[in-house]
Amino acid sequence: MKFVGEHLLLGQLGHFFAVLAFVASMVASVSYYCAVVNKEESAKASWKKVGRWSFFIQSIAVLAIFCCLFYILYNHFFEYKYAWRNTSRDLPVQYLFSSLWSDQEGSFLLWSIWNSVLGIVLIRTSGKWETPVMTVISISQLMMSSMLLGIFILGYKVGSNPFMLLRQAEENQAAPIFQSAEYLSFIKDGNGLNLTLQNYWMVIHPPVLFLGFASTIVPFAFAFAGIWTRDYTGWTKPVLPWGLFAIAILGLGIMMGAAWAYESLNFGGYWAWDPVENASLVPWLCMVAGVHTCLAYKSTGHALKSTVFFFFISFITILYSTFLTRSGILGDSSVHSFTDLGMSGQLLIFMAVFTVPSIWIMIARRKEIPTVNKEESTYSREFWLFVGALVLLIAAIQITFTTSIPVWNKLLDITGLRNLLKIDQMAPPSDVMFHYNKIQIWLAIIVGILTALVQFMKYKDTPRRELTRKLLLPTAISLVATLAIIFAGGVHFTEYGAGFLAAIYFMLFASIYAVVGNFMYIFIGLKGKVKSAGASIAHVGFGMVLLGALLSSAKKEVISLDKMKMLSQDIFRKESKQNARENIMLPLGVPVEMGEYHATYVGDSSATGDAKVYFKVDYERKDKSGKIVEHFRLYPNAFVNTKENALTSNPSSRHYLDRDIFTYITATPPLKDKNAPADDSTKYVSHEVKPGDSIFFSKGFMILKDINTKVSNRNYEAKAGDLAVGADLEVFTQTDDHFKLQPVYLIRDSAYQYSIEDTLAPLALQVRFSKILPAENKVQIKVKEADSNSDYIIMKAIVFPYINVLWLGVIVMIVGTFIAIAYRVKLNKGGKTGAAKAKEPAKQKV
Repeated sequence: MKFVGEHLLLGQLGHFFAVLAFVASMVASVSYYCAVVNKEESAKASWKKVGRWSFFIQSIAVLAIFCCLFYILYNHFFEYKYAWRNTSRDLPVQYLFSSLWSDQEGSFLLWSIWNSVLGIVLIRTSGKWETPVMTVISISQLMMSSMLLGIFILGYKVGSNPFMLLRQAEENQAAPIFQSAEYLSFIKDGNGLNLTLQNYWMVIHPPVLFLGFASTIVPFAFAFAGIWTRDYTGWTKPVLPWGLFAIAILGLGIMMGAAWAYESLNFGGYWAWDPVENASLVPWLCMVAGVHTCLAYKSTGHALKSTVFFFFISFITILYSTFLTRSGILGDSSVHSFTDLGMSGQLLIFMAVFTVPSIWIMIARRKEIPTVNKEESTYSREFWLFVGALVLLIAAIQITFTTSIPVWNKLLDITGLRNLLKIDQMAPPSDVMFHYNKIQIWLAIIVGILTALVQFMKYKDTPRRELTRKLLLPTAISLVATLAIIFAGGVHFTEYGAGFLAAIYFMLFASIYAVVGNFMYIFIGLKGKVKSAGASIAHVGFGMVLLGALLSSAKKEVISLDKMKMLSQDIFRKESKQNARENIMLPLGVPVEMGEYHATYVGDSSATGDAKVYFKVDYERKDKSGKIVEHFRLYPNAFVNTKENALTSNPSSRHYLDRDIFTYITATPPLKDKNAPADDSTKYVSHEVKPGDSIFFSKGFMILKDINTKVSNRNYEAKAGDLAVGADLEVFTQTDDHFKLQPVYLIRDSAYQYSIEDTLAPLALQVRFSKILPAENKVQIKVKEADSNSDYIIMKAIVFPYINVLWLGVIVMIVGTFIAIAYRVKLNKGGKTGAAKAKEPAKQKV
């Protein structure tokens, strides 16, 4: 059958380039390998030339794949499954990039592009290390390109083809629509991009994060090349700038993800210990440890094996995180995980290709790796650098173990050990935040203190009196600042008990100590020489990150408190984990007190081509005289699904130097078509109450005070023989207004029963006294709110104090790391050997 309207050439070209990239990377891998093992110089040069050209060809092919796929997405060619699954016609152009790397194939493509860029840079800069290092990089590209093949080899499907046609997908082949040659005429639009990904952060965060992922292979490749070629020390010179680069970019990518979560997700924060957040943090911790042990080795000869180990596991844990997020094994435990495309086995092979040889060669040649038998002094810089690296390793192990609970369960089931050992199913922690925080906070305390302490120490040994003298002033300043914040600022975080509060006080000191100690070292130890102060600047930033995270979390305050207890937990979906008492209802146009502010919902708006609804909320703060001293408007928005009456909300924040006011929508009333004709279909809601009971409605509540035989209702005209009683109701609103109502129930002519309603126009409220229930000593009151009264929002507002300290700390940490990179590159170009640098004054160490 010849299908009408399909654009097949682009897909065929894209798939051709995918196969070309796979073949070229295979040739590059073999060629570079032969260049390493071949002993004849002319043969080495020939193989290296073939390897270079093959790598260039695969790089061009990878770029061509990207161009073909983006062109398909941009033009909404919905005959392609990838375009239909991830885009729609109303998707803004900037989010087409988000849609490109929103799925597995596109993210592997992005990773492969960065691998190609890094490989080309290494070809031009790595000198004698090009052939062994590029062997590793080329093998990585071979594995990465295999993820985009989507072909069967020996009956096994290798990869997933991003250029697969929608009608070729296995689940669609029998669908009746694809039996028609003109099936495209029935496909008016695509499935659309995941709502949470329609954010500018998702345009810039994934490229940075995947560059961080890709960069971790470079220190791995240098370490592997050094052991493979038995040049056990030479590789430590060029690897340091690359290790620092990986730290900077991966750290930046992680924190950009935190900023995306803070600005776009509604869990009320920037870090939730989500499995995918954890999986990206662990390689960063290992890389930081590796760079610091490498510094120790270059100055003293100690910790070379540790450096190799940390560089190896940094990349291995990147591959493990890839398996976690793409195999589907995380299931519903992470909001970041991809669906399983049937590549779990291939992902495991990818991980094994790098894990098995690296661990084997490190063990097999462990005796050949140089070591210093002399024990380090406990007053030496290298000793505490190693201790810090071990602490980071412990942090990584704890995070990895808990994150891998789904993996442990799977292994127990597959191996049969569960039944053999009678082990129950492992469950993830019920309180994830506390589970990690109760351990990680103590490890952060140690690392924070060490970042300042180690700077004042010398390699090999430090005179005790000299160290004490240098540490006295920063320690005293940090202690005074800590006590001042505790007593003046009031850090009283008792959610997890007094023991955890003590940990918070220690971490407060450690973070301040990291900032003060490193800042003073820049001016005392380095005499203000910024070019060699990269490490200290980065440590100042790290201390600021710890301080900002601590203060913003420990002093976080929810101001949207439902003091009147109007909201039921039933209005929230269970998976939202919302606490009804921490949400507040804002009726349209009614100011509601919220902390030191009055918040007013003033309406909503939307724009053509934008699927979000923007809810306008005015904040006002008044002084004691009632004068408005501050006014601003926030626009929390949400993707509204009118069919399912569901919404995916995005927060809006008011930024101050010392705090943020973070606001997001948690629920709305049943949504209606605004173009539909108005009607009065609202029904009365019945309540059976006795005197003293409360009845809640959207803008407040009413209390049945008494049943009164003296009726006073403007709608009731008494007649002879009437038996009438009134329900005395007192009405209270969120704005502290107070009203009285008296609906009437009467029996006329000894037979007919009547209910005379009472109304409250300002609240669009109608109340009826409909029945007396003598057996239960109760009465039935019916309440009706007019349609206009259904226009309200339920929202949550949180104050994050000193959150900007965290974001500024990230910037300072990244800047400091790049200064350190520039300093190391300059040292390398200067031709100084590791031994020569070891003789330099300690203050010049980065």
